[in-house]
Amino acid sequence: MVTSAPAAVSQAATAPTVSVDAKAALAVDAKSGQILYANQADTVLPIASMTKMIGIYLVLDAIHSGKLQWDQQITPDPVAYKISQNHELSNVPLRSDGKYTVKELYEASLIYSANAAMMLLGDIVSGSQAKFVQKMQQQLQAWGIRDATIVNTTGLNNSALGTAIVPGTDKNAENMMSARSVAIVAQHLLTDYPQVLETTKITKKTFHAGTSDAIVMDNFNHMLPGLSAADATLPVDGLKTGTTDLAGENFTGTVAKDGRRIITVVMHANGEGGDNKRFVQTAKLMHYALDEFKPVTLATAGQPLSTAKSVTVKYGADDKVAIAPNRSLTAYVPKDAGNASVVYRYTATKKQLTAPETKGTKVGSVAVTVNGQPLQFLDQSQAAPLTLTTTKTVKKANFFVLIFRGIGEFFSNLF
Repeated sequence: MVTSAPAAVSQAATAPTVSVDAKAALAVDAKSGQILYANQADTVLPIASMTKMIGIYLVLDAIHSGKLQWDQQITPDPVAYKISQNHELSNVPLRSDGKYTVKELYEASLIYSANAAMMLLGDIVSGSQAKFVQKMQQQLQAWGIRDATIVNTTGLNNSALGTAIVPGTDKNAENMMSARSVAIVAQHLLTDYPQVLETTKITKKTFHAGTSDAIVMDNFNHMLPGLSAADATLPVDGLKTGTTDLAGENFTGTVAKDGRRIITVVMHANGEGGDNKRFVQTAKLMHYALDEFKPVTLATAGQPLSTAKSVTVKYGADDKVAIAPNRSLTAYVPKDAGNASVVYRYTATKKQLTAPETKGTKVGSVAVTVNGQPLQFLDQSQAAPLTLTTTKTVKKANFFVLIFRGIGEFFSNLF
């Protein structure tokens, strides 16, 4: 049987050739979840307002299911109103007697990281902050995320919420996750609700336009076209920043180019760039992921591999039957990787079959490595060895065929 334990997540398809100055960093292919770069990606760290991606997913899910409407209006409760008046936090000003649509609050949460707006959305989805936090935790569990600690809906340190913290959470607690888990959240958000990009790519918008409370929201994602950290070769269109004293500067970014979409996560960025240092580090990751890898079809479902083409069949109408992977595998490999760097390790679970045998019988598996390393994915089941199965049914040979085959084998053994 095959024993194929996945390597540590810090190992990508090849040794990293880019240096990212952050406590943790990750770059993945958005479609497949293949990890192209990882450093300390399983280290659990504060995630600050990147938290809002989880809440926004649940809002979009409620919209999609019809439980919530974009034009539905919300009046702030005293807690959200008080938070909105704290000018030391990211916020849009709310009136205690004001009415705000779900769409307004949604946009404020994504573009301006407005904390009180996110709290109001949590309330309207679940009825209370505590219930929304529970819903967030349940969603993470459903995605297989086990390293998360979620104590509030915003990503703030609980100390900023005062008496409004969720019961049972510490007064100084913050939301915590690994870079890998943050990337899983981002991948689900982009895959299930790609329309989120229509909002995250907005560089500037007025909240509650036409009223005395109107405020211009400048997007905190400075990598968007026209903003201070923009790179003309990187058409970034999302996702979410996050900053607290404990978390430092964080950014989950995404860029689509040449038919590919990349997701990057930088946590507690350091180094050059001043206020834009998280974007400087993100740009390094994005260039590396886009420029240093090429897509290669490593296996095609139903097509035999050169390393394992067939298996013998005892008493079969055919003495051999073709075997092939039961699924296709396309992955990104370093551009300088030649054919010799891709290795297929075949392990047979059945070295011979006995007819009759049905199509789809498992006979073994193949593990694929590139430059000596297994491929890494957010969903590690995709990195599992390829299962090899028979490509057709083999009937048992009739009596006369078996007799003549036996005679032939007898004489071949004599000579």
